[in-house]
Amino acid sequence: MAEQKSSNDNNKLLAILLFLGAGILVLMSLGNDNAKSGGQASVKKTEKFEKSVNKHLMLTNEKIEFERRRLEIENAAGADFNSTKAQTTYNPQDSGLDLSNDSKAAEVANILGRGERKEGEPLNPHDVIQKELFNAQQEEQYSEAYKKEYARQFVENARRGGYKVYLDENYRVKQVIPLNRQPGSTDIFNSHGDAIR
Repeated sequence: MAEQKSSNDNNKLLAILLFLGAGILVLMSLGNDNAKSGGQASVKKTEKFEKSVNKHLMLTNEKIEFERRRLEIENAAGADFNSTKAQTTYNPQDSGLDLSNDSKAAEVANILGRGERKEGEPLNPHDVIQKELFNAQQEEQYSEAYKKEYARQFVENARRGGYKVYLDENYRVKQVIPLNRQPGSTDIFNSHGDAIR
């Protein structure tokens, strides 16, 4: 409380000194300007000087008032506004019954990474890499299954069209044999479509 009173007294003293200094400067400038020239230019300089002094005094007064109010508010609150205090959390009263699942089993599952995963839960780098590897493996299996099915349908369509088609392990045509042979025709086609005799 004593500190606040002394700081208020210091602030008031500073404001009074500033006002007195500004007043002396104004009087000195008026006396000098009138002695040098009594014309219009000296009046404009005096007005300009008075405006700048008034502006300076007004800003200084506002700063002093702001500081005084800030100190009053801090003292009224009893603490600094920049500090934070821990607040207690809500603790429901004990009902005496534990309606949750076996907490030990859930804890072990969470430790092993097999517990319930909440949506939007951040993944650690290991989980991200494993997820990407799994997705790549699934994509590769899907792609391989698609290629096999496409090759099977291609061979079936060729058989319906009257050709026996042999494919290699990369699903490329290795050999084509016509099924509807006419007597004397023994045409066999290679992968380029050329007849082999």
